[in-house]
Amino acid sequence: MPHNKRCQSHLKPMLHGSLAALMGMLSISAAQADDEIRAGAVVQIPFSLQSLVDFSTIRVGLSCQYADVEEDEITTTHHLTRRSIEGIFLDITETSLSTSVDEGKQVLGVEGNFMIEPFNSWNPSLELLGFYGNTDIQGALGAGYDWSGDYFFDAKVMFPYAEIGIRFPEQLEIYGGLKTLGSFNPAKEYHHRETVTDINIPTSSE
Repeated sequence: MPHNKRCQSHLKPMLHGSLAALMGMLSISAAQADDEIRAGAVVQIPFSLQSLVDFSTIRVGLSCQYADVEEDEITTTHHLTRRSIEGIFLDITETSLSTSVDEGKQVLGVEGNFMIEPFNSWNPSLELLGFYGNTDIQGALGAGYDWSGDYFFDAKVMFPYAEIGIRFPEQLEIYGGLKTLGSFNPAKEYHHRETVTDINIPTSSE
């Protein structure tokens, strides 16, 4: 068997196993507050150096993502000021201050895609990518297999509702994509802090 065919025959079950492991990891991690799991539709329009757009290679499908999103930290400080004379409280003043630390920028995750080519005998493909970035822009790198018998690598940059990338090495392909997935939403971590200040008013001496 030629080396290329052997690689393709090994890659297909590996990708199936990776996607199964991905789905299992998503179900286990769903209960964690700072994890985000989502799925959406995607359309990819490839461009090549030979022709601007080849409609037979347009892909539509489903994209599933799991990401660990850094949390935003919100601290609320509740302050009491108590004024008293000989242990008898005259008045109590309450003030509250809420501060937010915008930590929720780092995003690390994985993406699994199932795509079909509706104008090319519904040829399906599967791919698995890892991505890293912030809540709005991430870089992704991975590999996939399509049922026409080709394996490929995929590198792309993902934006809210859009993406742009390349597929290689069999045939270098540049593509743009539209999807229903927007920015990631960081979880909120809340902290409560309370302080008390006592002011004792001295009595005048006779």
